[in-house]
Amino acid sequence: MGVWGPGNFDSDTVADGLGELTGRIVDDITAEFEEDSRLEPDEWGGEMVPAWLEILTEIAESGRVGATFPPATVLVDWRDRYLRVWDGYIDQLEPADGHKVERRAVLVRTFERALAVAAERERA
Repeated sequence: MGVWGPGNFDSDTVADGLGELTGRIVDDITAEFEEDSRLEPDEWGGEMVPAWLEILTEIAESGRVGATFPPATVLVDWRDRYLRVWDGYIDQLEPADGHKVERRAVLVRTFERALAVAAERERA
């Protein structure tokens, strides 16, 4: 396998490993979308999907070779479904004043940032 520099990410082996790692994260996110109820704000998927997406986005923004990242069409579907479930359920949790608005803004920014990365990767 090839090595193209002294950095921790400068080899084919690590690129393959990064692809496997990011692929597993994409698979984990995809699994949470199997049922909308898994995306509710007080469920594992409801909490982890945006966190996993942010991790993926950070890796993809860094330009690491080998990183797997979902296409924009998938991200649009994820965003729309996730926010629909979130909007339909959050009031049942009786969030504190301001939390609903602030949290939703963070969620939207997370998906929009991921979409920007996907668009950039698709142009390349």
